[in-house]
Amino acid sequence: MSLHMNPELQLSARWLSGEGLTPVHGQALLELLGALVRATTLQEAARAAGLSYRHAWGLLGSGARAMGAPLVDMQRGKGAKLTALGLKLLKADAHVRKALEGPFEQLRREVRDMLALARPSQQPRLALHASHDLALPLLAQICAPRLQLDISFRGADECLAALARGDCDLAGFHVADALPRAAAAAAALGRWLDPQKHQLLHFVSREQGIIVRHGVRVRGVRDLARPGLRFLNRPPGVGPQDDIDLAVAAAVAEGRAEAGFGLRAAAARYQLEFVPLATERYYLALQRRTFRDPTLQALLAAMRSDAFLRGAAQLPGYDASNAGTREALTAALAWLKQPRARNRAAG
Repeated sequence: MSLHMNPELQLSARWLSGEGLTPVHGQALLELLGALVRATTLQEAARAAGLSYRHAWGLLGSGARAMGAPLVDMQRGKGAKLTALGLKLLKADAHVRKALEGPFEQLRREVRDMLALARPSQQPRLALHASHDLALPLLAQICAPRLQLDISFRGADECLAALARGDCDLAGFHVADALPRAAAAAAALGRWLDPQKHQLLHFVSREQGIIVRHGVRVRGVRDLARPGLRFLNRPPGVGPQDDIDLAVAAAVAEGRAEAGFGLRAAAARYQLEFVPLATERYYLALQRRTFRDPTLQALLAAMRSDAFLRGAAQLPGYDASNAGTREALTAALAWLKQPRARNRAAG
């Protein structure tokens, strides 16, 4: 489990180790076992896990000795599959991750605050908890001369909850005219934020759709039900702190699936085909009383700058022309509730 505190520092825990199996090798073994769930051969799984075949074979041997029994059943001509112990080990890993998620998040905040107090720089700072977006690193880079934008990536619901508790200055999330996970973000908006206390800043609009491997015939959602077509919505092992869109695109590019949901920009990064389905709006939520603060005004200046607009224009499917526009909290909900009218207008 790895939690990012800033670009230079990470907090991590590797729980699997034993005689002849270091924590680093234990983590690599778990990743290899996870890849074997989706693969048919050890060679394919090793490639997906970023390991050489020889290293993968060695990890399986070390794991079997540490656990007292084989983790993978290797049969000539039948490929490789996890044994009952191997499957239980993956379930145990999922249990450990879930159990550590809350305490690790609390510890991450405490360590971040401890280090922030010792930081000599007097540069103004804003804490942004945000669901992943490819334009956010660009914004942080443009802010850098005048403002330090500390971005912590996590799920949309968690971001909005953090803003409501006062644990961050801004919360980034997206809503769309389709797709369930965007609808869930909009629902979280009403659950955590108060229209009298909070407001929105429009950040970017972006195209969401189906990422498709070259040579696979997918023209719409109905094609995804075709027998034999492997579809991926979220790769196994990818959590809220990870960039799901890029993970899906990487999985499709590597041949682990024929198609998956994601951004046009993610598909373009891996030179994959793309079928547009929806337009998402990405918002930054904040407390109304902080809008006139000089630090927040510096962020707005960066969002409205030519440098940011030019950089965002290089991301396929992105539109930053309304970046920095103030909107009421209800704008995100209204955008979600009127898909049919927008679809008729677009047609």
